[in-house]
Amino acid sequence: MHNKPLRPIAPISAILLILLISVTSLWAEDPVLHAEDYSAPGSVLQLIISGDPVDNITVSLQDERERTLSRTEGFQWRTPTGRSISVALLGIPSTALPGRHKLVVKADQGRAEWHLEKVLNISDRVFPEQVIRLSDKMNTLYTDDSERKKLESRELWTVLTAHDPRAVYHIGPFIIPLVQSTPTAGYGDRRRYRMPDGSESSSVHFGRDLWAETGTPVLAAGRGRVVLAAERFLTGNTIVLEHLPGVHTMYSHMDSIDVRIGQMVEQGTPIGTVGQTGFATGEHLHWEMRVGATPVNPELFIDAPLLDTDALMGKM
Repeated sequence: MHNKPLRPIAPISAILLILLISVTSLWAEDPVLHAEDYSAPGSVLQLIISGDPVDNITVSLQDERERTLSRTEGFQWRTPTGRSISVALLGIPSTALPGRHKLVVKADQGRAEWHLEKVLNISDRVFPEQVIRLSDKMNTLYTDDSERKKLESRELWTVLTAHDPRAVYHIGPFIIPLVQSTPTAGYGDRRRYRMPDGSESSSVHFGRDLWAETGTPVLAAGRGRVVLAAERFLTGNTIVLEHLPGVHTMYSHMDSIDVRIGQMVEQGTPIGTVGQTGFATGEHLHWEMRVGATPVNPELFIDAPLLDTDALMGKM
């Protein structure tokens, strides 16, 4: 009688690994995407990813043809007691057309790669139109095609697309950066520039224009780190503050700059003064907000916080 061959016994380390994977799968909580179903051009959408923390979060807004309209990265928001949850802020462009869109979220969780999607409906919004007549000097600035102008554009894009997940400096509301001012142009205004020869060119206004006399102090809208402070070709004396990962405010056409790159400033700190430098038809402050480099309406956060912490706590 022949004995049956013995089956090899799996190494103990392999058995322990299988058990560990099984236990981990029981404990792991799959990520779930939470966001509003509706938004509007110029708004900021807060996305929450509940479950176990995820890393390398990217969020994109796509239209029905799957073209990317805006993009951002997420980060971990932590409570004072050390609890954390994944969150991302996404800017909705003022040029987004009304209708059905798609949110696409990609993230890592250990060795797992997650792909989450959600429908987002964007409402219609009509922005005012302005006609601005350019002088010969302003026309020269506007149509300039110098290397300096191109270089500064690339440098600004690098600053606005930078993402430091540790940069959680301000989560509350903003203040208007001038104590007293007169609004002269709004976010999202459609502009038609009329050239001296009668031709026209169109653009979209990315921020809010506030008139005040030259020399009026400009205040930091919120606590943040200075990531740009320079005299630029088009925007003149310009400061950019980082408030949250990928969330910035910009202050342009100033007469003077009173801060330096890398400096931390508190909300309400004077950072410069109102002026008329760069491509400006008169003295004013151009105040802008970018989320993931997408221009959004900064006035939305005068009465509302940058982060809805109640919603975040509710998903923990």
